[in-house]
Amino acid sequence: MTQERTLILIKPDGVALGHIGEVITRIERKGYQIQDLKVTHATDELLAQHYADKVDQPFYPKMSRYMQEGPIVAMIVSGVNVVPGFRRLAGATNPGEADFGTIRGDFGREWEDGVLRNVVHSSDSEEAAEREIGIWFGK
Repeated sequence: MTQERTLILIKPDGVALGHIGEVITRIERKGYQIQDLKVTHATDELLAQHYADKVDQPFYPKMSRYMQEGPIVAMIVSGVNVVPGFRRLAGATNPGEADFGTIRGDFGREWEDGVLRNVVHSSDSEEAAEREIGIWFGK
């Protein structure tokens, strides 16, 4: 088995609600390595690149506003099978459906405005991870 990399974002709700340390702790407890980490802010241009397949969807403007509500912690994390491994740690995309014990199940919730605020993003494949790392880190 080989090492792979993934992009993990702690989204504005995860930052605002104080979950940075817990997310990092779960990554480290799993034995994954944080290769790079920065606090940043999303821009329209960055989000259009990251979510290129969603830009034309009706929900995109709300999602873009949500991702610009505050700072984001962006990380490059590596490990054997880190892409599927972290996705299991994160839980289901919809926090209302995520199992307790996962990041989204423990820290996510549904909101009155219907915007899907789900604490973290993680790449869904090795190919997506490399593309997304290039967008957020220029690497």
